[in-house]
Amino acid sequence: MESRNRAKEFESSLMESRNRVKEVESSLLESRNKVKEVESLLMESRNREKELEAISESKSESWSKKENIYHIFTDFQLGALRELRFASQSIQQEIVRTKKSYLEGFSTLGSRIKVLDDAAKNYYSLLAENRKLHNELQELKGNIRVYCRIRPFLPGQKGKQSIVEHIGENGELIVVNPAKQGKEGRRSFKFDKVYGPTATQAEVFSDTQPLIQSVLDGYNVCIFAYGQTGSGKTYTMTGPDGATEEDWGVNYRALNNLFRISQSRQSSFTYEVSVQMVEIYNEQVRDLLSSDVLVFLDLHTLGILSTAKASGLAVPDASVQAVNSTSDVLELMDIGLKNRAKSSTALNERSSRSHSVVSIHARGVDLKSGSSLRGSLHLVDLAGSERVDRSEVTGDRLKEAQHINKSLSALGDVIFALSQKNAHVPYRNSKLTQVLQSSLGGQAKTLMFVQLNPDVSSYSETLSTLKFAERVSGVELGAAKSSKEGRDVRELMEQVASLKDTIAKKDDEIETLQLHKDPKNAV
Repeated sequence: MESRNRAKEFESSLMESRNRVKEVESSLLESRNKVKEVESLLMESRNREKELEAISESKSESWSKKENIYHIFTDFQLGALRELRFASQSIQQEIVRTKKSYLEGFSTLGSRIKVLDDAAKNYYSLLAENRKLHNELQELKGNIRVYCRIRPFLPGQKGKQSIVEHIGENGELIVVNPAKQGKEGRRSFKFDKVYGPTATQAEVFSDTQPLIQSVLDGYNVCIFAYGQTGSGKTYTMTGPDGATEEDWGVNYRALNNLFRISQSRQSSFTYEVSVQMVEIYNEQVRDLLSSDVLVFLDLHTLGILSTAKASGLAVPDASVQAVNSTSDVLELMDIGLKNRAKSSTALNERSSRSHSVVSIHARGVDLKSGSSLRGSLHLVDLAGSERVDRSEVTGDRLKEAQHINKSLSALGDVIFALSQKNAHVPYRNSKLTQVLQSSLGGQAKTLMFVQLNPDVSSYSETLSTLKFAERVSGVELGAAKSSKEGRDVRELMEQVASLKDTIAKKDDEIETLQLHKDPKNAV
């Protein structure tokens, strides 16, 4: 029984153990289920963690990019700020420098304005001083100048022998006498300027141009051409018929220059310009701009020697035409040239038988002071000088030649008297010298063009012309000084006396011919 009880107890204990095992198994199963749940949760948590890590990495990358962008932007902004700060400093420094420069500039400008103001106050005195210096320079060059121009051979004269052997750069000229050999056949001359046959009209005028300003400064200027018939006087003074601007002579170029200078001074001076044009034909003065060119002017009745000096006009009773431009003067000169006396001689088929004088009068008024200046430019084309026997003229032409040579001789007398500083200068001996008195004496400035024909057949006339011109170059007008010796003066006197004797002989010959021609006069 006891063993049964023990067996029952054992069974009971076994049952309890079994129950306990079941309970343990149940608990273990439950634990396993919980572990599975935990593992599931852990797996889910790991997945979530991975998701979160992925999200975190994505956000981290995004933030890194944003941070990088931010850093770049911040760096750019900082750089821009630094540049802006530097630019600002530079601008400030530039402003300081500019301000300083402006202050210095204003100070300098003020000084310059003061200088300009002082200069403006002294402008008129400086202008007057400039005019004075210009004319003193012209006086130092000589108030009477002699320019020699050698005419080229004309078409059809090619191959002819020239008497000109040498032309120097400083006015030297050597001519050769074909009839003599060696040194005896050579003669040397010295002038202010010598132009060869190839010289252009522009080159000839370039040395004349400074005298034109003197006219507007209140001086009288005379420019004339001297030489035998056919030596090119009219070409030099006027140019060929229908000349283009390139071929203009001294007359036209001088007028053009005169108006150009007057226009350049219009801020300080106002100018009135007028023109006269006369010819001296057979010792009679004729107004070439008058509607009646056959009317001659009586200089003695007009009292030209006193009236001309007071009025500034070459011939007070001659027509005076106001002009405003070069073209105005050219039109008047064309009218005058058509009315000028011309005829044919053996030396020139279109020989000018009179002396023509174009006078341009300029009156300038100083706009500030109201004072006035008067100057005149006399452009003279002398009739040809030659021996009567060579020109082969007779009758009226012979009488013309006589008057031409007589007036040129009178011009020589006047120049000789000026060279000797004689108290009496014989201006009244010729209508030519009366008309030119205001431009030959005193402080007047005179330019003589000596025209030469280089042909061998004209040697004697050329030599006579050169001797006359050489003596003229020694004349003293006003402040211009003579550099000639006493021997030259004696030779000039001898030449003038010889010319007078020749003219007197020709006068006697003419009177004899007239007596033979008209028997009534012989009775």
